[in-house]
Amino acid sequence: MYLYIDTKYKNWYSIDIKKLIKKKMPVKPKIYSESQIANLRKSYIDDKMSTTDISEKSQELFGVNVSSAIIYKELIRHNIPVRNKSNSISRAKSTLDPDINHINEGLIEWIDGFLLGDGCINFANNYRNSRFRIGTSSPEWTQYAMSGFLMYQPSNLKKWGKIDEKHPNHLYDIATLTHPDIVHQAERWYSGPNQSKVVPPDVRIAPTSMLLWYLGDGSLTYIKDCNTYVVRFATCAFPVDNLENILMPKLRALGLDCSRDESKNDIRIKAASIGRFFDIIGHKSPISCYDYKFDIPDWLRLIRLSDIVQNDKQRWMAQYYYKSGQLECSKSPGGRMLLFTEDQAKKLKIKLGIA
Repeated sequence: MYLYIDTKYKNWYSIDIKKLIKKKMPVKPKIYSESQIANLRKSYIDDKMSTTDISEKSQELFGVNVSSAIIYKELIRHNIPVRNKSNSISRAKSTLDPDINHINEGLIEWIDGFLLGDGCINFANNYRNSRFRIGTSSPEWTQYAMSGFLMYQPSNLKKWGKIDEKHPNHLYDIATLTHPDIVHQAERWYSGPNQSKVVPPDVRIAPTSMLLWYLGDGSLTYIKDCNTYVVRFATCAFPVDNLENILMPKLRALGLDCSRDESKNDIRIKAASIGRFFDIIGHKSPISCYDYKFDIPDWLRLIRLSDIVQNDKQRWMAQYYYKSGQLECSKSPGGRMLLFTEDQAKKLKIKLGIA
């Protein structure tokens, strides 16, 4: 048995008559000189390089090859502040510039509407490799939902799945690249031991988020027994307290009368507030595949008497004017409600002395 040491590549060779076995010498280079530490600090802090990038250039920076794992340990050993681990991995895996923060109020509204509905964030343990993702049976909706994330370079539309009785449609899928922005949103939206989706207390309930939420998980439903309509949000996957303590109070703050369907854990916006709801999100769908979601009966767009009068006396007076022919208005299909155009509502307010 002979031992040959190659000092240039730091490998050793065990040689016998029949075979040559090559093994890596168990050498773990360390960063210890002042110049090496200075280069490490500059690369990581000033140049904002990832540990992977530093490892790839370690021969140039330190005069020796160093793995990314050793780089990370050396950062800690020399008291150089390290980034959040998921943030660091996102920097290494994504081709996006990790130091550009794209988050603003408009984007948060889009994110919250996306995640309240069909969208999700995919990530590994500790929120590593976080990316926005959506897969639906409508290619038009999938592409529209992702149109708010162009800064994160969404993939091309992918079609997958087999058609059968249980699955009559293909699914269309798009995902973004990873970015620290998305890591922060994953931390905001996913929590608990299973890291399941939970509505954050600061969720934005605004025109943009409500529109995306409605397109993704909303519907206009006719209830035959009551001869009325409701806007329904499929919120069954969220905890009850998320609905009652976060979402519903925010909807009510916008003047929307809503309740929770206890059997399905859905949120319902009552018929009296449907006109107001569409005033907020718009009366036309931004995508043709969901035009039907905006096809509401004309009477739901009219102003209700309850939205005009301020007390019972004014209500009785308005009903008297209607019955005596002094007031023009319409009635709901069930005949229970007096409904007014804007012009008719102004005339009634004048007759009632309402400013």
